[in-house]
This record gives sequence, structure tokens and C-alpha cells, in this order.
Amino acid sequence: MTVTPIRVACCITELEAGGAERMFVELVCRLDRDQWQPTVISLGAESEPFVDRLRREGIEVRCLAVTRRWDVSAVARLAGELKQLAPDVLQTWLYHANVAGCLAARWVGIEPIVTGVRVADQRGRWRRWVERICTSRASRHVCVSRDVAEFSRSHGSLDAEKLEVIPNGVDVDRFTGVEPMDLGDRGIATGIPVVAWIGRLEPQKDPLAAIEAFGAVGRSDPNCRLVMAGEGSLRGRIEARIEHLGLGERVVLLGRVSEIPSLFARSCGLLLTSRWEGMPNVVLEAMAAGRPVVTRPVHGIGDLVEDGHTGMVVVDDQPAILGEALLALLADRDAAEAMGRRGRRKVIEKFSLETMVSRYEAVWQREISLSVEREGDAGKG
Repeated sequence: MTVTPIRVACCITELEAGGAERMFVELVCRLDRDQWQPTVISLGAESEPFVDRLRREGIEVRCLAVTRRWDVSAVARLAGELKQLAPDVLQTWLYHANVAGCLAARWVGIEPIVTGVRVADQRGRWRRWVERICTSRASRHVCVSRDVAEFSRSHGSLDAEKLEVIPNGVDVDRFTGVEPMDLGDRGIATGIPVVAWIGRLEPQKDPLAAIEAFGAVGRSDPNCRLVMAGEGSLRGRIEARIEHLGLGERVVLLGRVSEIPSLFARSCGLLLTSRWEGMPNVVLEAMAAGRPVVTRPVHGIGDLVEDGHTGMVVVDDQPAILGEALLALLADRDAAEAMGRRGRRKVIEKFSLETMVSRYEAVWQREISLSVEREGDAGKG
């Protein structure tokens, strides 16, 4: 007997190269296509990096090319796409897609709606108020970590009964048997210890704190190097601070890097300086690569890094204290390698991509069934 796949519309703010976007693409690409028929709608541009990969997987992608985040016409355009697609379930992903998706679905009568809450957003009460009001019709809010769920309940006032936690997953095989990145052309010879920092050079990730933390490390361990991968608006300020502290030979800015596994293979650990997160993918990737993590206690870290066991969680967020933790990690390489091995075992056991995908599929199935039941009860009334 032929079974018609369930139509799922997956709406995301944009498909730029970021951690949340990567998880979205992994989810959509790994769906059981005998059971699900996904269509991706991006509010962003056609040229974004993940569009080609989705289409190579045979997934239809519709890009609305919204140029301004608060362009209200996007809701009407999205409503038109949803009316045409008539999905059995709508999954939204990231703040603007959550807001626009819920409004558009209400306009054309699409349900159920499942939102994706990816971060404990620190950028103002008004954003959380808008999200709460506009997403009130959602049947489920999937949060990426327990910390994000608690933040969404206590600060975002989202209905606690609608909150569900589904952590990110990681492809451990991608970080297995990888050749270390050759940094010789950057003046880093084989054998020199390297600490990796990976992320957007934006205030949320606080890359300047990494420079300050490494200042103390460089004075105590001049052979060590900090290698920073990423681009963003703070690059000029970072370069100026590196020059001011005399760290020009010890801190290397790689720009945007696609071969993250090879960078981890070359490094002895990851430094995370973010001010807020949801569940940082880069930490999952570091653990999959068997590398310990030195981090601030941002949202989602409690699900991943066990202080002294798989890394070091620095409660005092002063850069100098982060630097002291890095020095401790560099001073005892055997302990650091043991932390890395324990972290890798943890992600293998608890954070596979297959587990993440199956849990989303279960949520969609459940919400579709409940929606059908509600329609049946309404019809009887």
C-alpha cells in the first residue's frame, strides 16, 4: 500500500552560515522522505549558502528575499506560500520566522504550528513581548535546551505547558579521523599548541573577551596561539585590540572557515566567550572532536559541559579568569585529553542527529493527531 507523505512546511528566518541554520538544514535533510514531504521557506535571500544543499537533496526551497527584518509585507507573502502549500504541519525556526510564521498561518488557517526557540534572547523585553503575543496560537514551542525553556517560561512568558526541549545533535563521524589543519602559512609550526575560538565576530559572541583572556595566556605561555575563525562587524576592533596588546604574533584571525573539523583536529581545546546562547553547536562539535571546552556558563552549557569532567565552566566571566582556566588546561595535557575523551563519549550517547530528528518527527505526529481530534470534536459540536 502506498502511503502519501505528510506535508511539512519548514520556515526559517534565513539560511546564512550559522549554527541554528545548520541544525535546521540537518533536520530537514535527514527526514524520512517516505513519511515526510518537506518544503523550506526562507524569509531571506536566494543566494544563501544552505539553499544549494537543500535542493541537491531534492527539497523544494522558496526564498522570499525579505531585506528588512520588520517588513510586515513578509507576513502576507508567507501567507500566500502557505495557502498554496497547505501543509499538514508548520515548523518555524528562529525569532522572525516564529513571529511571521504564526501570523501568516493564522491568516490562512494552517495548523498545527510548532515554533523553534533557539536562544535565550537578551536583547530586550519588547522582543519577547512580540514573540509571546504573535506565537500564542502555536501548539508547541520546541526549545533547544532546558535553560532556554526555563528562560522562555520565566522571561518570555510562554505557556509552560506548550514548552518542549529537543537538544541539537552532531554528526560525530564528521569529526573522526580528520587530518589537522595546516597552519604553517599562518606562522604556526606543527607542535605549537593552539586554542580555537569559533563564531561570528559580533557582540553576542564577545570575541573581544577572547583577546583579553588570551593576553594573560600569551604572557605565561608564549608558545601557545589563539586561532579565531569567523567574520563579523567587530573585526576592526579586534584587530586594533590585538595590536594594542602586542599579540600580533600569537592571535591569528582566519576569517570564515568551512573545515571546522580540521581546525579542531589541530587544536587542544575550544574557548567559548558568548554572552548568551541556546545550545552552542560549536561546543557539541568540539566535544565530538574530543576537545575540552573552556566556557562561560551561558544557556545550554549545563546540558553539555560538566566542569572538571568534560571542560571548565568559568562562573566569574572576567576575561582574566577565563585566561587562568585556559592556562590550567594547557598545563596538564593529559587531563585535558581525558576531558576531551569523556566529552566525545557524551555526545555519542546523548546528542546524535538521528535522535534529534526522530524527536521532531514525534512532536509533529502528535500535534497533527491532536489537531485532527480537535477538528473532530468541533464537528460534533
